[in-house]
Amino acid sequence: MAKRSQRQELILTVISDRSICTQEELLKELARRRVVVTQSTLSRELKALGVGKGPDGRGGYRYLAGTSAGEEPLTAVAALMQTVTRAQNLLVLKTPPGNASGVAEGIDQSEWPEVLGTIAGDNTILVICGDERKADRVEKKLKKIARL
Repeated sequence: MAKRSQRQELILTVISDRSICTQEELLKELARRRVVVTQSTLSRELKALGVGKGPDGRGGYRYLAGTSAGEEPLTAVAALMQTVTRAQNLLVLKTPPGNASGVAEGIDQSEWPEVLGTIAGDNTILVICGDERKADRVEKKLKKIARL
């Protein structure tokens, strides 16, 4: 088995080179390149890399790497943000099922000083900001990135 950093680099390469829609496809492609990992290890790696799913242009979804090529961490997962709603210093984001974790990771990687932390479920993210003014700024940033 490859070292973690090598494995992660290969995952990002495969995702950027090919349109990968499922973990099964990604596992097969990694195995073809002589890197065998379990599905649970792959899930952890995808989360650590901030990988999410985005539109594939054909009505489906494919994996997108959030920070490859020096992009803002949220750029690749922006299409996954469906709604952003503010309640005082809290923001609630909705995503398609199974995508909240990747979007929350993108927010965390952005290291915005207004954000104290995130909590992700399956399709919902709670973003905790320092106060209402900071939440307002983050709401505007997120809506701009997601084009909402």
